[in-house]
Amino acid sequence: MKLSFISRLLALPALLLTLTTQAVPVYVQAGPGSFNHAALDLLAARKHTDYQRLYSGTPAHTYASAAQAQTWAFSALANSTIEGQLVPAIVDAMRSYQVTELSAAVHMPIEMCVFGLDKTGKITHAASHPAALKQIGRWLSAHQIHTKPVPKGPNEAARLLAAGQFDQNTVAVGSCALKAVYPQLTLRETSIQDNPDNHTLFGLMKMEKRPHPISEDEARTALAQVVSQANTLINTRTDSAKVLFSHINQRLAQMQPVALFKAQKHKPIEDLSREAVVLSKALEQARQQCLDTGSVEAFFQAQMDAAKAIQYRYRAQWLAEGVPNQQADLTQLRNTLNQLGAAILETLSRHLARHGNLTGELTAVFRQSVDTDNLSEKDKNRLYAALQNVRRVENCSVTPL
Repeated sequence: MKLSFISRLLALPALLLTLTTQAVPVYVQAGPGSFNHAALDLLAARKHTDYQRLYSGTPAHTYASAAQAQTWAFSALANSTIEGQLVPAIVDAMRSYQVTELSAAVHMPIEMCVFGLDKTGKITHAASHPAALKQIGRWLSAHQIHTKPVPKGPNEAARLLAAGQFDQNTVAVGSCALKAVYPQLTLRETSIQDNPDNHTLFGLMKMEKRPHPISEDEARTALAQVVSQANTLINTRTDSAKVLFSHINQRLAQMQPVALFKAQKHKPIEDLSREAVVLSKALEQARQQCLDTGSVEAFFQAQMDAAKAIQYRYRAQWLAEGVPNQQADLTQLRNTLNQLGAAILETLSRHLARHGNLTGELTAVFRQSVDTDNLSEKDKNRLYAALQNVRRVENCSVTPL
């Protein structure tokens, strides 16, 4: 007896555990080096797993293969630049196939990258799929570059370039994931697309063949429902991350009164003995929260370095403006910092358990959420890079703090 769609969603945690413990076959729309390839890379990094990737070309063929093998299909669902956002080829495939289970979703910016045979040679021609070439019109015009349409797609353009089928002055344009497929090619430029807000939504799904094909309008409705479910998964994950990022931002915001106290008491910014205490406490809490202590140590060190940088910048500012005449209670500040440090680790552990590792998908959300004064872009980059590396320990039970 088949499980209902709701029952399958309720069984999702066990299914995700299966995905993290063995390489499950996944039929992937398009080919190696495609945007589907890049999106699945993000999902693999999030789940800290690998997939047995079976690149399958068209959505219809991808769904047919996944339905027949009773395994996963991974494909695009919607694109921000398409009128109505629904991908036409997916709508057509949905006429004959239906989603019985949606496991995960990825919302990824479509970044067009340029690959050549060298780093500095003159570029006269760009080869790619005709649809891709239409998305880089401003770059082509600005550099007076002619086009070489390759109907088989960006992957084929990159293959031909790597095989020496194009001259030295021709480049291939497509997903940055092409670099993993053709390492002999050189990445020349990134983000050359006309529309910087071009995003695509992808889904990891189970499919089955419909008893009878449905109409195009019915297929659009069915796909819209899947898109809505995928967006719910994306939004739930993003909201969880925002809570974590808010705790990080609140902790960094305490550095202004900490700097003020030290300035009023003529104390140095750096206090290595206090840092050692903070780090020791964080590592003990990390163990209780089933977090890998090595990765937590690197993150907390980045957090403490950013905190010191913020304090130094306030001190420099006050050299010219004078130290503000405000009260700062170091005991109360340290209690607040301890509470926020514990909240960060607890929220981080819960996020990793429910939504997987933090990845590049959430970089923009992190930048918007962590906006403390006197925090530089380099500070943010280091913080988020360290945060992305934090891992949860498997087969571990959380101890309440």
